[in-house]
Parts: sequence; C-alpha cells; structure tokens
Amino acid sequence: MDTATLRFGFLLGMVGLIFALLWRDRENVERSGILFYRRTKNGLDLIDRVAKRFPRFWKVYSWGGVLAAAVSVPLIFYSIYELVLKVVRTGQPAEGAGVVYPSTGSTISQSAGAIGVPAEYWFISIGILMVVHELSHGVIARAQDFDINSVGVLVLGVIPGAFVEPKGSGLPGDDGGDEAKPHGAWDQGDWISRVKVLAAGSWANYLTAGLFLVLALGFTSATSNPAGIVYQAQDDFPAGEAGMTNGTLQAVGNQTVADISDIKAATEGLQSGDSLELVTTEGNFSVTATSKEGFDGGYLGLQFLSVDREYKDGLKSFSGFLSWFGGLLNIVAFLNLGIGMFNMFPAKPLDGGHILDAVIERFAGEEYTQYVNAWSGAVLLLLVGVIVYSIIGPF
Repeated sequence: MDTATLRFGFLLGMVGLIFALLWRDRENVERSGILFYRRTKNGLDLIDRVAKRFPRFWKVYSWGGVLAAAVSVPLIFYSIYELVLKVVRTGQPAEGAGVVYPSTGSTISQSAGAIGVPAEYWFISIGILMVVHELSHGVIARAQDFDINSVGVLVLGVIPGAFVEPKGSGLPGDDGGDEAKPHGAWDQGDWISRVKVLAAGSWANYLTAGLFLVLALGFTSATSNPAGIVYQAQDDFPAGEAGMTNGTLQAVGNQTVADISDIKAATEGLQSGDSLELVTTEGNFSVTATSKEGFDGGYLGLQFLSVDREYKDGLKSFSGFLSWFGGLLNIVAFLNLGIGMFNMFPAKPLDGGHILDAVIERFAGEEYTQYVNAWSGAVLLLLVGVIVYSIIGPF
C-alpha cells in the first residue's frame, strides 16, 4: 500500500474520529449551524495559577505581543493588499498563498489559492498551533484580570479548533445577556489590555515557530548532509514542458547544488532563451528558460520546496523516520508563522480585526466601530472571492 493511500485512510479516520467524539459527548456539545462547541471549566484553575505565579514575566511577554502586533498588522495588510491588487490587475490566480488543507502528498504542494500539507503533519501542527494560541490568550487574559467563562474545543464542519471564552462572549449558553459580544471580543479592561490579550495568540505562534525552526535546523545539521533541492515543476513552463514533475535537483550543468544559494549562483545571469542542463532524481533534462511577467531574467518554472538530505553513517537505517520527523518540525514552524501572521489581518473575526476595533474605539470613539464591522465583511468577502477565483480559475 503506497503512502498516498495510507494518508487518505488516515484523513478519513481522523474525520470519523471527530464525529464519533462529538456523538459520544453529544449531551455536552452545543451547536450553532455547522459550528459545534464543547465547553469545560477544566483547565481554568491551571491558567489562573500560571498567570498569577509569574506576573513580571507575563507583563514583559504581553508587551512583546503588542510590539509583534504593531509590526504584523500593517505587514500582513500590505502583503494581502499586494496579492489582491495583482490578481485584480493581471487576472492571474494568486500563487504562494491560500487555504491550507490536509493532503495525501508526501511534501507541501502549492497551487493557486491552496497549499496542501501531508495529512498527519497538518493535524499535529494544527493541534500544537491551537494549544499555544489559546493558552496564551487565556494566560494573558487572567494576567490582565479578565474573566474567563470556559475553555473548549470546536468543530467547524470537519475542521477542528479550540477557544478560550471570555465573559459575555455570546456563545450559546453564555450568561452575558443582551450585552454579549461575538466570540473573541475581549471587551474587558482598557484598550491596551484588550490589545495585549488579542495579540497574545499570534505572539505565541511566532515564538513557537521560532522554537521549532531552531529545532529543525539543529536536527538536520546533526543527522544529515544536504544532497539537493526538492522541487515541483509548474505546468506550461519550460521545466514542466521538458518532462520534469517533482524530485530533487542535484546539479545545474557541472555545478552541484546543495542549497538555494548554489542555485542562485548557478543561474546568475540566466536570460530568456538560455538553456541549462539539470541533473535530477527524475533524470537529466535540457531546459530552455523563458520570460515571465514580474520576473527578472530567464524563468525555468521550478518551485523549490526544501533541501533534500542524505543521512549520516549509522543513521541511514532510520532515514525514513528521520526524514519524516525533520519535515514535521519544519511544517509546525511554517504553519505557526503563516497562520499566526494571517490572524493579525485587520478584519473581524480575526484577532487583528478586534485589535483594530479596540484602537478605533479608543482614538475615534465607539460609534466608529460600526465601520470596522462593515470593513471586515467587505474585505473578507473579497478575500474569499480571490481564493475561489484562484482555485477554480476564470469563469
């Protein structure tokens, strides 16, 4: 049985397990449309003890989150603005960004509007991401003396999630009454306290990404040597037309390549019409570069995904597991950074949107927060349209 079939079975098994757990605990599960909640008081005491035990550390930590948000919010806004503007101007689908989904492939696969991650990596990474994100929200909330009703898990359709529920959140069964706000609206305390709590989730994801990146670098350095660059050939470009699909690039002409810097050196000065001999695990190919709008020099049509590794003597018998584990470390870092950054986009219900709401309320007045709601609805609808357009192509 091949790995794609195993991953497909694993994916079906995980979806089945999610629904089985919901059914088994159905008396405690609340539903709103296709959104299922399971709330509990378990863990609140632990969050409270952690928050109160290290007050100085959490004060510094929370200000780190504010600084991270001050950089992240305009950066992700500008990045998505450029992405949307390019799609609108050129009519070309968005590349390198989109929905992250569990796939049956062995490596990350990128296509317009979508990024596929091996299924087991996806579930492990999302689990780590959710725990650190929501735990950070909860601890900083208690450090700021915010009241928390519950913690819990949720399922949107088949997508798992987690939450920390503030008092007056508006979730089913909350006692916030007429003043209840939508989930995530941390409206207790002053505006800067709200920003600290809201920024804490993505801040934890950034730190987690940094930790796992360091672990990945240390792990790969200790266990293996670079043996080439994993690539994926793009359809309708020279590499794909030459017969390349996906594999490891080992040499360009007579020059061995072990990392991206080697590829840059080997292709320096490449122009449209120039030909290169590429040595790969798929075979040897002669590829003639072409031009591409927005790309300087000759374009081959190769997406480079990661460094392929050759494991050191004594570890080669474990190469399969070591390769899998090294990939997991990298993908945990990748998803924590990418999803944590997107969460800072200034539109509700994302944390960045609630940060914008808090800032507008403080400096312009509460009556102007209605415009944040209108902005959020419009821009998220636009983003969904761009992603759908990128996935299915022009009508």
